[in-house]
Amino acid sequence: IYMEEKKKKIFGKILNVYTFFGMLFLVIALTLILIPTFPYIIYRLKPFQTDTDVEKITADLGEYNQDSDTSTSVIEEIPIDTSLPEENYLVIDKISVYSPITEGEDYKEALKSGTWIVPDFGTPDDNDMPIILAAHRFGYVYWDKETREEISFFNLPKLKVGDKVNIIWEQREYTYEIYKAEESTYISDYSADLILYTCKYFSSPERIFRYANRVSE
Repeated sequence: IYMEEKKKKIFGKILNVYTFFGMLFLVIALTLILIPTFPYIIYRLKPFQTDTDVEKITADLGEYNQDSDTSTSVIEEIPIDTSLPEENYLVIDKISVYSPITEGEDYKEALKSGTWIVPDFGTPDDNDMPIILAAHRFGYVYWDKETREEISFFNLPKLKVGDKVNIIWEQREYTYEIYKAEESTYISDYSADLILYTCKYFSSPERIFRYANRVSE
C-alpha cells in the first residue's frame, strides 16, 4: 500500500508538471496567434484610435537646426531605370516593406495608402535636408495582415544598424544604410540623410526612429 501511495504521488507530480507546461505552451500559442489580430481588436473597441495615432505621428518632432547637419554621405548621380515603377516607393527587404510614398500636406490621406514624406524637408534628389518618412505602425481596421506588413512600419523595430533601405524615386533607386536605432519623442539627429519613424504604442508619445545615410551600391 505504501508503494502504491508513493507511486500515486510521483505520478501526480509528473502530471502537474505536464499540465503546467501544457498550459504555458497554450498561452504562448494563443499570444502568437492574437498578435497579428491585436490592431483589429483595438480598433473595434476604439474606432477613433487611428485618428489619435495620426496626430501622434504628425505631432511636432523637434526643431530642425540646419547648422547641425554634418552629413558626409556619398552623393552621386543615379541614372533613370525605366524598369522601375513610375510611382515612388519605400522598399525594405528585411521587413518585407513595399510601401507607396505620398507627398503633400494631407498627411491623413497619405498615411492611409502607406508612407508619408514630410514636406519642407529633403527628397532623394535633394540632399540639402534629411528625408523624413513616416507611416502607421498598426494601421487601419480594414487593412488585412498582408497590407499591414507591406505598407506599414509595424516591423520597423526589427531594423538594425547596418540594414539597408531603398527608395524608388522618379524611376531612380537610392540606397541607405541604418546607422542608428532609437526610441524617443523627438528627432535627435538631423544630420541623417534619411529618417524613418512611427509610433511605438497605441497611447504613448514614444516613437521608433531609424536614422540612415545614403550609400553607393
